Amino acid sequence: MITLNRLAKRCFDIALKRKKMTETTSPKAVVLAISSEWRELAEAGKERSNHIPSWSEREEEAADVIIATLTYLEKIGCNDIEQLLKDKVEFNSYRVD
Repeated sequence: MITLNRLAKRCFDIALKRKKMTETTSPKAVVLAISSEWRELAEAGKERSNHIPSWSEREEEAADVIIATLTYLEKIGCNDIEQLLKDKVEFNSYRVD
């Protein structure tokens, strides 16, 4: 199974290949791309995706939000995405707000 750290690198490389960004694209611009994906997710329905029919539109768009976020974490140089997520889930488990 591919690790999130390797998957983030692949997402980043694909974004470069697809010209969604360049090596010099600012992290802020990548955040705006995440925002765009969120808007698409908000509008997605339960229907089957036109791109990947084995999944719904909302599942596909949720995946795009994750992909854009992994790309962002790679862009800003996050060293261990898996550990970051574990630490954040653990923090949230005892948070009271």
